[in-house]
Amino acid sequence: MHLYSIAGDAAIRVPKAARTRRIEPVLRAGVLAIALLSAAACGHDASLQRETAGGGLVTFSILSESDVFSSTGRHDAQRIMQEKCPSGIHIVKEGEVPKVSQAADRAWGPQIGADRIWGIHFTCK
Repeated sequence: MHLYSIAGDAAIRVPKAARTRRIEPVLRAGVLAIALLSAAACGHDASLQRETAGGGLVTFSILSESDVFSSTGRHDAQRIMQEKCPSGIHIVKEGEVPKVSQAADRAWGPQIGADRIWGIHFTCK
């Protein structure tokens, strides 16, 4: 089966092999883009939400309290804090960070999802 491409008034027959050669690079680029986005999503679990001159607040996602200390998000948070404070850090407070108000949580809870956020408020030594 051949597809026809119209160039001006003339129809040009495009062989299947030529169409395949044009589509393959696009498919490869699409697969590569999906792979890179997946890797990027898993690469940085923690983020510096609030930065001050002498510290800040780092947050990361958790599934349950049992994975707070062993999660990749915590390791990423520690890396961020060490980059911010090379002389050392002092953890002021840490715990689960509420995502929204409780009233909004009751109304919109099913749409928001079950992700939980853990926060570490720290200062530099």
